[in-house]
Amino acid sequence: MNLKTLTQLLLFICLIGVGSITAQRDCGTMQHYQEQLLQNPDLLNNQQSIEKHTNKWIQNYGGDNKDGAIVTIPVVVHVVYNNNTENISDAQINSQMQILNDDFRRLNSDADGTWSQAADTEIEFCLATQDPNGNATSGITRTSTSVSSFSTNDSVKFDSSGGKDAWPAADYLNIWVCDISGGILGYAQFPGGPASTDGVVNDYAYFGDIGTATAPFDLGRTCTHEVGHYLNLRHIWGDGGCNVDDFVSDTPTSDASNGGCNTGHVSCGSVDMVQNYMDYSDDACMNLFTAGQRDRMQALFGSGGSRVSLLSSNGCGSGTPPVGCSYTDVDVTIVFDNYPEETAWVLTDDTGATVSSGGTYSGQADGSTLVIDLCLPDGCYDFTITDTYGDGICCSYGNGSYTVSDSSTTYASGGNFTSSETTGFCIGGGGGPTPTCDDGVQNGNETGIDCGGDCDACPTCDDGIQNGNETDVDCGGDCDACPTCDDGIQNGNETGVDCGGDCAPCGGSGGSTEILGSYFESGWDGWIDGGSDCYRYSGSRSYEGNRSIRIRDNSGNGSSMSTGTYNLSSYSSIDIEFYFYAYSMENGEDFWVRYNDGSGWQTVASYARGTDFNNNTFYTATVTLNSGNYNLSNSGSFRFQCDASGNNDHIYIDQVTITGNSNTRAQSGNSLTLVSTMDEGDFKYEEDIHIFPNPATSQITLEVNEVSQIKILNLQGEVVMRLPDFDGFKKVDVSTLPSGVYLISGISDTERVTQKIVIE
Repeated sequence: MNLKTLTQLLLFICLIGVGSITAQRDCGTMQHYQEQLLQNPDLLNNQQSIEKHTNKWIQNYGGDNKDGAIVTIPVVVHVVYNNNTENISDAQINSQMQILNDDFRRLNSDADGTWSQAADTEIEFCLATQDPNGNATSGITRTSTSVSSFSTNDSVKFDSSGGKDAWPAADYLNIWVCDISGGILGYAQFPGGPASTDGVVNDYAYFGDIGTATAPFDLGRTCTHEVGHYLNLRHIWGDGGCNVDDFVSDTPTSDASNGGCNTGHVSCGSVDMVQNYMDYSDDACMNLFTAGQRDRMQALFGSGGSRVSLLSSNGCGSGTPPVGCSYTDVDVTIVFDNYPEETAWVLTDDTGATVSSGGTYSGQADGSTLVIDLCLPDGCYDFTITDTYGDGICCSYGNGSYTVSDSSTTYASGGNFTSSETTGFCIGGGGGPTPTCDDGVQNGNETGIDCGGDCDACPTCDDGIQNGNETDVDCGGDCDACPTCDDGIQNGNETGVDCGGDCAPCGGSGGSTEILGSYFESGWDGWIDGGSDCYRYSGSRSYEGNRSIRIRDNSGNGSSMSTGTYNLSSYSSIDIEFYFYAYSMENGEDFWVRYNDGSGWQTVASYARGTDFNNNTFYTATVTLNSGNYNLSNSGSFRFQCDASGNNDHIYIDQVTITGNSNTRAQSGNSLTLVSTMDEGDFKYEEDIHIFPNPATSQITLEVNEVSQIKILNLQGEVVMRLPDFDGFKKVDVSTLPSGVYLISGISDTERVTQKIVIE
């Protein structure tokens, strides 16, 4: 690796959280995006669909706004504060709103003529005047919290973690203002992510231009920058070297961010646009978006755009029509009955994707009329109107009706229905994209989103996996209710009616009680999946039966398996007995057994390769927790966690038994016993992707088994290479890929597998 490539790679990896002697802008958006990708690889499909729509819209409408319509986005500001200083004033919030409008409309007083491509984005913002329930609002919520600061993990966005739940993302831009740790000024979620976390997070010390606003980021440009991300803009240097793009044609290529006000700085053979809001310059240096950035943002509000629903929001009054319509201008007209709060509608295209939707309408007056203006490309559509009471809108309680029409044709009309009515129609002869198994919509002969029919089987209530909207393995959500400790039935892993297992110990004195016995053959058996680096494995690395839990080497919570909480207060000691097998662990790499008495995790046993165990060998271990050394509380929980290097080093945990003892053991401690050594050649490959070398230069070798739809993607979500399905080993030429970080993604029988690779 040459020095320049190494420098660029280290800069990319350390985008956020790296301080410097002088104040340096730190935006956490790309870190947040990478965390979301690792948690939800399917997010890439959403990103790809948005990029396709964006490119098509710019191709058709790029340039000056054709009909002069201004997009107005309703905003709600959630102030989450731990002290009075963080509880910023309404005046400070209003100053930020003015800055957003000035910056996005190019009315900012510091606008100059340095860059001819500077443009009015034709986007404005208003503090909401109507909340999701139709009540009057100031557009500001205030939440006192015991949390001293928040990170990029989205905890500020939920009541349950000390923050504030989002208002509906389809109708409002949510902006959370709080104390962000690690020196990060703010972060945003790109279009296509979960609605519950959609929006912008801004540190209270860099919001607006009065009050707590702190130099050199005291002119409100942090929020301008983050709202740019929310509207699908990338950092102006593309978060990479000269060969990495920000997807905008009229911004100069750059190899890194600029701090301060580094005007005239040259990189990649051209002068950097350090005055652009999407660089890292000081607030006083920033003053423009370009015409290309405007087009990229405006594409979100064209027909079928991922933020088009904001145009129909009543957050600040009536919505605005879609931008730049040169297709068919269609009106959805609804005359409400006496219960507008029961009425909703949705328009989908022939792939099943939602084009536009609205309702229910608790804020509409009884008997009022609402007209929604849509711009529809040629294609076929389904219009569905629903009434939650089940009596339509025309006849029982008022004289409601609806029509879907353009200037010459009525495509759907009525009002006399029960719970719903669907009408299909085509414009310009129909047509549309071919359904696929990874387009994020239910279409073709699929029985669920991207599953069933010609695609992989859909999740069920007896597949031994917690999926869909289940709240535990094969229960909750759309499945049967999960067992509880007060339902009067012996179920789950209870050893008596409503006692034992995950519940309080059963009555009796003396001896020992099995609290949890886990073999993983039919499910997780009382353990909780830690995330992307934790996996229910099927194969010969399992000690008993065919199943065990594999944890992998990233040392974070994703590489762990944990239990829920148990009442351990009646026991004198706890024994944790388990079997394990190590694969490809390097010398000195270890894994831990951890215990949490309710006050935090502590390591109670650690096992290192070369000292305590070797690879390709089965071991059994017992860890004893004595009440004299540990607080055996009424909310105790257990965890296995791997702490290795970041390659593909695995630990397989099987046959875990946790026992509560009435008689105190002599002391806390642990024992470790060799069970058997086996030739790795006897083992089946697991469902995974192995890459070597990594980092690589011109060629990699992939090892896969039972993995299909393999593709290489950049961190912008673009597919840069597709590979035919294969099992075993395959050499892949990557010499044409620019240096950078990529994701190799594939689908196994039970999960989407994603691995990271560095190309030098």
